[in-house]
Amino acid sequence: MIPLLKKEISIADMTRHFKFLLTLTIVLVPSLAQAQVYEETDYDFRSRFSLELEKKLSNNLKMKVSEEFRMKDNLSIADRSYTSLCVEYKTCPYLKLGAAYTFMALHKLEQDSWMWEVRHRANIDLTGMYSLGRFKFSLRERLQLTHRPSEMNIYQNPRNELVLKSRLKVSYSTPGSPVKPYFATELRNTLNAVRFISPDFISVQGDNIEYNDVYISRLRFQPGLEWKLSKRNSVDFFLLADHTFKKSYDAKKDGTLKPLKDSAGVPVTDSFGNPLYCIFFENAWHFSLGISYTYEF
Repeated sequence: MIPLLKKEISIADMTRHFKFLLTLTIVLVPSLAQAQVYEETDYDFRSRFSLELEKKLSNNLKMKVSEEFRMKDNLSIADRSYTSLCVEYKTCPYLKLGAAYTFMALHKLEQDSWMWEVRHRANIDLTGMYSLGRFKFSLRERLQLTHRPSEMNIYQNPRNELVLKSRLKVSYSTPGSPVKPYFATELRNTLNAVRFISPDFISVQGDNIEYNDVYISRLRFQPGLEWKLSKRNSVDFFLLADHTFKKSYDAKKDGTLKPLKDSAGVPVTDSFGNPLYCIFFENAWHFSLGISYTYEF
């Protein structure tokens, strides 16, 4: 019988094997060295004004048509306009469904002063409602799709942006009073943002990116007053405080990332000599004063 040979492995041997495997992994597995660049917080005061026509088609079915205009940069320039068509169906006292289409026109600041970018938006809503004394609580979940038909860099933003908005609203009503104060807060979740796997495409242009980055892109606070002027006329006065977040890459139109450079224009590298590529984190506070008029017929 031949005895089995036993070989003792020293700590030095294990260290050498570990270093070899680590080096092999770095060489064989492509990596994307990233530098996180946090932009300075931007503050802006804005406004939005809207006119809405509401038609009751049946006891549980409503149709709405609205036009909204917004301004930004401390009310100095036009921002965008929305034209919307919405249908709502109340299934029971505690639940209603909604669907809407919006034609969007966004002011392009880098172009001529009256150049506008067109976008199309569709959303479906599910709203739950519950009354407790004089308080009314509602939770709305909105799945929203925005399509950009114009020329764009699809390696920086998806052509079809998908977001989920979750809004919680509490209102208070006083018997005999036409004024109803309320407070709402909303989370906007981006569901298909761009995510780079590697700085360059491997075999086919665009195979180095995926549209699956998910993160919270906005937190909104909204105090307001709903004023019922008459049976058919009402006005909503509100203030929006939006804390927005955005992750973005500086990419070329061929799908390759631009390397991070210092103030002298020299590419920045990590400790291994690999070029760094930027992920920009933009965050801002936007405060908007809003007035919305509704006519029911």
